[in-house]
Amino acid sequence: MADEADVDPSQDWNEGGEEGRKEGEQKGCTDRLKDYIKTTEFLVYTEATLSTWGDRMWAFAVALFLIELSPGSLQLTAIYGFAKSISVLLLGAIIGDWIDRTPRLKAVRIALVIQNGSVALCAVVFALTSVYRKQMENSAGGWLMTLCQVILIFIAVIAVLAGQATSICLQKDWIAVIAGGEKERLASMNATIRRIDLCTKILSPVVVGQIMTFVSMLVGAMFIAGWNLVSMVIEYYLYHRVYVSVPALAVKESKTDKEETNDENTENPSDESAKTDAPPNTCYHKMFHSFFTLYNGWKIYFQQTCFRAGLGLSCLYMTVLGFDNITVGFVYTQGFSELAVSLLMAGAAILGIGGTFIYPPLRKRIGLHRTGLIAGTLQWVLLLPSVASVWAPGSPFDPFYYTRASNITLADVTLPPDVALLPTFAPSSNSSVFPGLFNETIFPTLVYNTTAVPRDPTEGRPLWMYTSVALLMTGVTLGRIGLWMYDLTVTQIFQETVEENHRGVAFGVQNSLNFFMDMLHFILVIVLPAPETFGFLILLSYAFTVMGHMLYASYSRTVRGHLFHLDRLKCGKYGGLHHMPPSTAGQRQDNATRTTYTPVPTQTSNCVVTREGNEPSTQYKEYHTSV
Repeated sequence: MADEADVDPSQDWNEGGEEGRKEGEQKGCTDRLKDYIKTTEFLVYTEATLSTWGDRMWAFAVALFLIELSPGSLQLTAIYGFAKSISVLLLGAIIGDWIDRTPRLKAVRIALVIQNGSVALCAVVFALTSVYRKQMENSAGGWLMTLCQVILIFIAVIAVLAGQATSICLQKDWIAVIAGGEKERLASMNATIRRIDLCTKILSPVVVGQIMTFVSMLVGAMFIAGWNLVSMVIEYYLYHRVYVSVPALAVKESKTDKEETNDENTENPSDESAKTDAPPNTCYHKMFHSFFTLYNGWKIYFQQTCFRAGLGLSCLYMTVLGFDNITVGFVYTQGFSELAVSLLMAGAAILGIGGTFIYPPLRKRIGLHRTGLIAGTLQWVLLLPSVASVWAPGSPFDPFYYTRASNITLADVTLPPDVALLPTFAPSSNSSVFPGLFNETIFPTLVYNTTAVPRDPTEGRPLWMYTSVALLMTGVTLGRIGLWMYDLTVTQIFQETVEENHRGVAFGVQNSLNFFMDMLHFILVIVLPAPETFGFLILLSYAFTVMGHMLYASYSRTVRGHLFHLDRLKCGKYGGLHHMPPSTAGQRQDNATRTTYTPVPTQTSNCVVTREGNEPSTQYKEYHTSV
């Protein structure tokens, strides 16, 4: 009877009691797999896989499509990147506000249909433009071709904005509700979704790239269009399944009612209520409403207690210490092969995935805020080799590059005494004996040329000349561990601290800040484009990284009241939590949220710790609440 009383009736056993328990314990891998497929987590992860796979394929392919439409020029790619960043910067808060005001299932379905439909339409427009390209270029003075390019970029930007909305709905809002207040479950789901994103970032470009290489780019475009249409149907169904399986998703606090209560002291509360209750009628009112929504969204963001943690995360986007096109291009100029760069990118992805495995148990062990501090410290420490690469042997860094008379010659480069410039063949015009016979095209003279640019600048380079670029990529690769752990920490902090009715706008503004910092780093590259000035970009990137983690540390100190338990170090042998005084009057009971002690007054050297009743001292209370 005791065994039967311990049986959980909610478990799916054929018979109760001991027989049911044994049957449950004897389930094989197939049965457990079947049970897992029925869970909400599996549905969420499947939907995230389909969504991120399509996003990564499109992000890889759209740049190739634009280059194909303008051979030999990066103009269309640059216009698309700029339009995308500006759109998210200006509309991120508005998109988040719309998500907060719309029922969850309706919002995610609208965003899904717009995103996948826009990607499929964009692929079709590219296919038609490729097939009828000659006719378009020859008709109407080429304006038809230009119109198609504008339409392509416009639809692509719409797809990006809808993708931001889909990401906020599922990865930021739905996950927090599905976790149901269980922080460990929330951390595990966030880490798993980030892991899926990193894996698809590696694999999906390989698949679509193989199709484009071995078949054709046109077939690749049709494959992407077909994938997004089929994926849209499956994701539409999966969202419905998840929504039905979690009743809490159907309950959403009304943002309008809360705004009417909280904004009683504003200048025009009646006007604001009118705006939220009834849609504006005129174009001017609509424009004013959009600007007001944008302003209000940023205001709400900076009213959150965790906004400094979000600012710290956005600072990490102002960096060249990553595997973007800028850093990869610089590495190529320093002699790294395509194979070496691809292996480093794969290693960085693996380390990033490793960070997603480390995050959940580390958060469980030391707490969320301390995990962020450790992740941030780990990142900037591992990036120190990249900083050292600026002055390492083989670095092209020249702080006086723009002040020199000539920036093309090699005369300004200082080499060690045991290294000499390699001789190059240059034509001689000093032959006066047989000027007609021995001309420069037949008998070149061997000279030490310091003005001609060699055909392959890395040919004949000693290995020690690769020290700088090796240090740079070592730091960038290793830093991925701390980066993704820090990203997961800030995401979960926002999910736990931001109110449900402001969660969409908060993450929308966060996306805007991220894109703004990303734009800033591109602007700096435009200002300092030479490899000789890349060292300035490395130093600025590291400075922004440290500044971002300092912002997070200031937030953590505000919430917890301290960064480190320095007072514990002054309390002698039994001052710290992990060196508790011996107790002879009772037992200690520990759990996840609280520690209880029997009344034991303890005095060690000059530090007195008093425990009253079953309550811990103030020091121990502060520790547990911070964890």
